[in-house]
Amino acid sequence: MIRIIDNTLTAFDDCLPSKEDLYTFCNLLFTIGVDVVEFSIAAYERMELLPKEGKYILNVEYADEINKYPGFYKYVTNCTINQDTVIHEVQMNDAREIVKLRALTEYRELRIVGLDDLICESYDRTMNEIKKILSKSKINFCPENTYGCASALALQWVLNSGTDITTSFAGHKNNGATEEVIMALRLAIRHKPNRDLTVLPQLKQIYERITNSCIGNKKPILGKNIFQVEAGIHADGLHKNPDTYEAYQPGWVGGKTEFVIGKHSGMKAIKLKLEELNMPIPIDSNLNEILYLIKETCTLNRKSLNDQEFERIVIKVIGNERIQTYY
Repeated sequence: MIRIIDNTLTAFDDCLPSKEDLYTFCNLLFTIGVDVVEFSIAAYERMELLPKEGKYILNVEYADEINKYPGFYKYVTNCTINQDTVIHEVQMNDAREIVKLRALTEYRELRIVGLDDLICESYDRTMNEIKKILSKSKINFCPENTYGCASALALQWVLNSGTDITTSFAGHKNNGATEEVIMALRLAIRHKPNRDLTVLPQLKQIYERITNSCIGNKKPILGKNIFQVEAGIHADGLHKNPDTYEAYQPGWVGGKTEFVIGKHSGMKAIKLKLEELNMPIPIDSNLNEILYLIKETCTLNRKSLNDQEFERIVIKVIGNERIQTYY
């Protein structure tokens, strides 16, 4: 059974949100398919009580903190404690360091953090070697993202018969991005296909408020512009058969396809945008003039048009003429 641990709430100590936001964040993580949520002590103390639903892990620095904060499903620490309720964490920054795991075979459960360079190696062979060395231990893999491949490595670990991975929302802790791994698992092996990912915009909003940051417009799964389509042929193909270009339906993650008009757009894209805005379709001569002005404007401004800018160009061309339309 696959177990996804999200450790985002171990990274908010410098910007702790309200208790209400923490509760909501936890509940939404479980909603999208996270199995266990990991807390720092500071985040846990801010919440005062854990939500009744779900499993929780506490990240501790010292052994006596385990007894001080009872009631958790597991505890994560780099202390030398070997108990059923403890996940021993070890940092590995180089794939060549896996030989050091031979000294850790007595631990019942380990979390391996790092191995950023694994994507540059024969990762399947290295993963099999890790499992061979730690054949008697439960292994939790938490790849870091120095080379931009942490989500891919987390996915490969699962596809290579690993069961436990640790990620963070939007890759906040320089780990694989929770939402990317969950979606990839859904597409690759239909893992938890009934989980509700439409709450991701709400989760993103809370995350941005807590961190006082803005997730990039092109960020996979979460970016607000990832479903925008500009190119004419692309737009026409997507209109006829979305599966041609989209790996998954935008509605799965609370998004929707948006046709954007820019310098690469053609006549098909303009007609689609006119239909989308419930505007009449002009005669061909006017459409050609609209297309020319769009390309000129977008080239000059070095950006696509929003709907208001598009409407202004259309009205400029047809405003002083008797509108002739066809449908």
